Amino acid sequence: MLYLQGTIELSNEQHVLMITKIKIAKFRGFHEVECSLGKHVTVIAGQNGTQKTVLLGMLSQPFTISDDENPMKNERPLCGGNYKSSFSEKFKLSPQYDKPKSHEWTIEFDDRESYTLASMPRDKNTGEIRFWQKGSREKGSGYIQMPVIYLSLKRLLPIGEEEKIQESETVVLEEDEKQEFKKLHNEILISFDKIQEPKYIESPNKNTLGVDTDTYDWRLNSAGQDNLGKIILALLSFRRLKKMYSTYKGGILAIDELDCTLYPASQVKLLHVLQHYASRYNVQVIFTTHSLTLLEEACKMQEECNMNEARANQMKVLYLTKRDKEIELCNIPSYKSIENRLLVAASNKKSAYRITLYTEDQEARDFIKNILPKNVISGFQFPKMTLSGSTLLEMAIHGIPVFSFPEAMIVLDGDQAKNLRKKRKNRIGNVLCLPGTESPEIELAKMLYGLSDRDKLWDDIGRDYNKQVCFRDFRYESINEDRTQAKEWYASQVEYWGRRGNKVIKKWRELNQEKVDLFQEEILRMYNQFAKKLGLSEL
Repeated sequence: MLYLQGTIELSNEQHVLMITKIKIAKFRGFHEVECSLGKHVTVIAGQNGTQKTVLLGMLSQPFTISDDENPMKNERPLCGGNYKSSFSEKFKLSPQYDKPKSHEWTIEFDDRESYTLASMPRDKNTGEIRFWQKGSREKGSGYIQMPVIYLSLKRLLPIGEEEKIQESETVVLEEDEKQEFKKLHNEILISFDKIQEPKYIESPNKNTLGVDTDTYDWRLNSAGQDNLGKIILALLSFRRLKKMYSTYKGGILAIDELDCTLYPASQVKLLHVLQHYASRYNVQVIFTTHSLTLLEEACKMQEECNMNEARANQMKVLYLTKRDKEIELCNIPSYKSIENRLLVAASNKKSAYRITLYTEDQEARDFIKNILPKNVISGFQFPKMTLSGSTLLEMAIHGIPVFSFPEAMIVLDGDQAKNLRKKRKNRIGNVLCLPGTESPEIELAKMLYGLSDRDKLWDDIGRDYNKQVCFRDFRYESINEDRTQAKEWYASQVEYWGRRGNKVIKKWRELNQEKVDLFQEEILRMYNQFAKKLGLSEL
């Protein structure tokens, strides 16, 4: 019987190995295609024939733990097979079209050099090929030492329908793993069945956990239960590796057609479980799907993650399409667009999609909405989040997808203009600064402090509102010197200034019309670049 023993505590400073991007020079329909991956979960979608499984195979191909010096070498996944993505599971090669040197792709990582693979002859007589590290022939050079589990469509056959099937005693689950299985099984299937001792079941096509209850046994399990059992075993396998080995730096779980045999509500539950396990046990989960239910939830989770600086880019949805017989990665602006493409439909509202515009804070959002015309504002959506200007700038420089062209535009406060000019060498084309030289709240404080007591703005704001009221609780000098004081002052006064501070901000616009016009020209130019890339109407 197989037991995993010798648990080693993990260091809190342990680094996690993670794929950041794949660059495909050539592989069947792919030509010069780049895809960035989510830190935790990557969803690959597209119509049939868009080579989703091929991409999944390329991402999982070069990994194993077979090195003689690898302490995990003799471990086997609970779901069967080994920690290696089998070539035959993913690629059915064509002697006519799959020739040596006609495939090449590069996988990039967060903290190690990139890794390029290419096709080379396996057998010169038959023309059979193999994929190997480009430029290397050394034994063992073709694989990166990291555990991978690839779950192919073979897992979808109901285990009760297979000819050779048996309960197995070769693998024994620990008690905490049995309890975790029961919990996950019922949580994902939203089931209230009382599961008895789960049975480890083996067949030629799959290893899974069978569910016995007080009303049926594992032979009557549905395909969905079998399929889910295998997925849970894969998750528990990575859980074991992290628990046992200090050398474990992460793993990859690749699943072809995740949604098959599961009903919609269970698909959503499973996605959240995968996200949790990916985060907790250092697993990058990559899967293909056609499920609109899954894709809608994944798009929602992607947006929620990217609204939080600490969780940015944890979830990534990739959409592949075929144009002129070549596969391309689409910049899909919304779930609705994915739905239209999978249903082969179209929206007659071409401009309904709004470009995401990030600002540093609410003050900047108020400022923009009052200095630009309504038709320009309507082209944007404004996430309600607060990030420092330096953080937003770094996100754009490092190409974090949700903060980069053509997915988002960034408008920094005026006091970031000097910093932005220094960074222009990084070729960031989606960032600009508000007019003025200070943050919006300080710009407004300077204007109001220098405004004549007789200016009609004071009466427009309110009969009893004047400069004394405006600066009663905050000294002007403190507002200029302390950003926190400036924000508190703004929050205490904006309620008097009309909706989103419109009366005061419009006064500032009148006094700085030339600067505002230049800003509007720049933001329109940038918007139209986005619109052209995304197929939207220009302003």
